[in-house]
Amino acid sequence: MTMKHALCAILIGVAFGGCATSDVNYADRNNVDTVRARCIQLARDSGYQDISTESINRDGQTEWKVGLLVRRDEKDQKEKCEYDARTERVHLG
Repeated sequence: MTMKHALCAILIGVAFGGCATSDVNYADRNNVDTVRARCIQLARDSGYQDISTESINRDGQTEWKVGLLVRRDEKDQKEKCEYDARTERVHLG
């Protein structure tokens, strides 16, 4: 019986250890400053000017939604940006 308990304890430890390791891999990019910078850079690369953030909201563990106020062709408009810290995927839409 103790061999089964030891084996279960090892398996549980390995499983939780894997979860902690994956969190550490993207923890440095799962914060407000990184999210803001990535969305602003994407907006600049897309041709927008005078970019400011109106809102930044977390939408899950690693997903973020950012409201941007941007200017293009002398017109102000609102744009939405989504960022996933786990995959580093960022897109406007």
